[in-house]
Amino acid sequence: MYYDEIVSTVQRIQNIEALMIPIQFNPDQVFDERKYLVDAVAKTYFRKATDDVQHLIPVEVVADGNCLYNSILLLMNNSMITTSELRVRTVIELVVNGAYYTRMYSQFIGLLDIAIKAICKNYTYSELYEIAALCNILRCNIRSIYPRIDFREDMEILNNSFRPTSPIIANCSITIFWSHALNEIDVRAQNNMTWSPNHFVPLMSPPAYDDSDNINHQSVSKVVTPEKQTFKNNAPIQIRIPEFQGSPSRRRRSEHNNETGFAQSTATDAIRQAQNGIHKQRQRAVEQQINPNQENLVNETAEHRRIRLEKQKQRDQSNRSNETNEKRKIRLENQNQRTKSNRLNETSEERKIREERQIRLKKVKELAQSSRMNETEEQRQIRLEKQRKRSQANRAKKIAEKSTSNTLNTQQQNLSAKLNETEPISLCDTHDTHHFTSNEDINKKHKSSISSLWPEFISRNLKEDCLQKFIQKMSMAALSEATCAVCNVRTQTQK
Repeated sequence: MYYDEIVSTVQRIQNIEALMIPIQFNPDQVFDERKYLVDAVAKTYFRKATDDVQHLIPVEVVADGNCLYNSILLLMNNSMITTSELRVRTVIELVVNGAYYTRMYSQFIGLLDIAIKAICKNYTYSELYEIAALCNILRCNIRSIYPRIDFREDMEILNNSFRPTSPIIANCSITIFWSHALNEIDVRAQNNMTWSPNHFVPLMSPPAYDDSDNINHQSVSKVVTPEKQTFKNNAPIQIRIPEFQGSPSRRRRSEHNNETGFAQSTATDAIRQAQNGIHKQRQRAVEQQINPNQENLVNETAEHRRIRLEKQKQRDQSNRSNETNEKRKIRLENQNQRTKSNRLNETSEERKIREERQIRLKKVKELAQSSRMNETEEQRQIRLEKQRKRSQANRAKKIAEKSTSNTLNTQQQNLSAKLNETEPISLCDTHDTHHFTSNEDINKKHKSSISSLWPEFISRNLKEDCLQKFIQKMSMAALSEATCAVCNVRTQTQK
């Protein structure tokens, strides 16, 4: 249903010609240190890429989920285009040419309609479908570079060059690198010792520093006497024009230009240092967010660890109970991929331990099966009785834990109820202000004394006494009033 709404929206957008004007994409291919910053984290991953791209520079972009579109905008250098527009154009391209993308990439990535639903959500991490669609949108070739980390044979398509479909002709080529916002150690610590990308950065060529400009400038600045053609006696002749040395004012202007250029370069260096400082502060803040979690995991007690694992288990169970068949299929596929990658990356000692554990479990299972087949009826009854007792003990343990939590809640409620009832009793006994103050002090002491005691139920006699006193104070006889014949003042009858 949701996918049908997306298709109908795409059809309405296609009817608006002003929104479907092609994008003019002329990317910046050369890295300018005055405009861009080098992504230090991506640079560490970039060392594990192929050798033919090691001369390129990974450029820093915002890691907010729109990093692929941010990379395109950085190369485009056009403030009129936004990430939302690129995302919408990507959805339109995938819906219109859905059959082509399904035939080419569904076997590697998954179903196209599920991917389109995810792309419609802003700040969602992009995948291979978006890279292939952007080739047609931007009319350019896009080379995808994936680092050799936990690499498998089925991931070869990620190290590939993507071209627009015919009859579209590419006008340019760009390079995109799969990276992560955190370093590899932190990623593996958070992701069950596996690594997967969650960030894109563009790759640009380094600036070309060549001395040919200086050589040309020196060759031009050689002293050459200019000549001009004139006529003398109706015959053309060449006359030399003397060239004089520049005036002192010109020399002063050149010195001023040199000073201005030096000041501009100094300002550029200051801006670059400030940007690098901001980048370091950002990395430090990310590390500070990660380190406390790791310290908490190291310093936590067994009880805290049990509570944390139990809560995590409950969250996983609730998520699995609410997930659809498609999400369950995707989760199982990801789990299988993680298991395969862990087995590929495990050492010989870990593999040996895993195989020994499998053999041991297999032997235990076979031994249990053989013992059950050969056991007598009496032994079978004894085994079932032990199993029944274990189940009852586990259930009793769970009930005890639940009752403990409920008891703690009732303890707090009973304490608050007792403390609230002591005040009406003291007010019903007397109206003296001094006595009321002393009762407050007594109540505070009583509160501190009973806070450490196990909570008890409110007795029936106490409830009946309070109710009786309330009825006496609020009865018609107690509340009846009379008017004094002398002073004409209304007062209570009993008083």
